[in-house]
Amino acid sequence: MSNPRHFRSPIGPLERAVRRVYAEARQRLGLIPYSVPAQGARFLVDPYDYVDRFIALFGVWEEAQLEDLAALATTRKIDVFVDAGANTGFYSVMFGLKSLASRIIAFEPDPGNFARLVANLDANHLARRIEAVPLALGDEASEVTLYEGAKYNRGESSIVVPEQTPQEVTFRVRQVRFDDQYVFAGENLIIKMDVEGYEFHALAGMERTLADNACYLQVELYSDRLDELKALFSRLGYRFLRTIDIDHYFTNMPGVD
Repeated sequence: MSNPRHFRSPIGPLERAVRRVYAEARQRLGLIPYSVPAQGARFLVDPYDYVDRFIALFGVWEEAQLEDLAALATTRKIDVFVDAGANTGFYSVMFGLKSLASRIIAFEPDPGNFARLVANLDANHLARRIEAVPLALGDEASEVTLYEGAKYNRGESSIVVPEQTPQEVTFRVRQVRFDDQYVFAGENLIIKMDVEGYEFHALAGMERTLADNACYLQVELYSDRLDELKALFSRLGYRFLRTIDIDHYFTNMPGVD
């Protein structure tokens, strides 16, 4: 028996063509950003941006990854979903609309992305259900410099400045340790981490949370440090499960594979 789907597959070629024509017309007229339907929700999109354009044309983002997380969340109660590097909130909105976690916390330090995250929560009547936090997660409480991603991919805003990130626009943003902000113990957590090369710093700031709870993590890794990441999780008593694209999965939950 095949596993049930929790998200609609990318839309077909006809609807996609209509969406493309509409997006291009909005761009020519300067009527951006604009609202589009996706997975039963609505999102404010800028078709110049890679992630937004994908949502605008296909009506979904990272479908395989979302299906993986939803499959777990529908087989056991998830107390907390942590969206670390929420961008404009696709994961958080999906978790909220489908009631996949009792509590949802979305971290997004880029001011422009955070503004659209809040707008997307408002558009889907989720502002009171999802805690949007305009902070970076790291290994110490401090201020750090955030480099804004290029117009064509604002999701690449970064603290560590990978090669693909421009350095023309910067912000000073507050960084916190997750363990200093939240105390969870004996709960089930799903943590999705997409922090553009800053994952080792963010993970160092939540080691108590990882030790005191049953956690399932999706960690994006843009580097060749996967062996190091596996060693870190092994030290914490976690096992490596799989890789989807550049996202890697770890858990200490019993009976999860």
